[in-house]
Amino acid sequence: MTIPNFLSVLRILLAPVFFGLVAYKNMTWAFWVFFVGGLTDSLDGLLARLLNQRSKLGKTLDPVADKVFLSSAALSLGWYGIIPRWVVIVFVTRDILLVSGVVLLKLVDSPIPVEPHALGKTTTGFQVFYLGFVVMNISGIHFNALIPALQVGSVIFSFLSGGYYIFRGLSWVQKEKNGSNRSS
Repeated sequence: MTIPNFLSVLRILLAPVFFGLVAYKNMTWAFWVFFVGGLTDSLDGLLARLLNQRSKLGKTLDPVADKVFLSSAALSLGWYGIIPRWVVIVFVTRDILLVSGVVLLKLVDSPIPVEPHALGKTTTGFQVFYLGFVVMNISGIHFNALIPALQVGSVIFSFLSGGYYIFRGLSWVQKEKNGSNRSS
């Protein structure tokens, strides 16, 4: 297993740890687990490029790890009333739609290439910073002024990137229907 893929797996494994720490109101440790999860997100792609360890598994594992880690963080913070539940619904619904679309296309033998887009990366960045600042805030490091702006940015980019990926998926289906994806 490559180092970048190990970091993605580690991020997935940190998700239930974070949830448990929030459940037991141990916000200092929750902050550090979230910090490590965010760090693995930054490092896996960087190390894949620097160490020339890009892989097909990594291209799938990294976005899955992002979705698992960020969705579970949002769910735990929403479950305990730390962030608004409607924000959680936006984040998780977007991820469910994207994953469902990819799986559905795979099931109908029309797998769409999983390729990140700047809107998706921006969405992930906003969500990481929003959730990270919320966790820092409840662990005693206050950045109250940034949280509302990061929340708004997270929600806006969740809609924009979700819409983009849905449009991309529908375009893929239309090209498949016309036979133009078969040769590529």
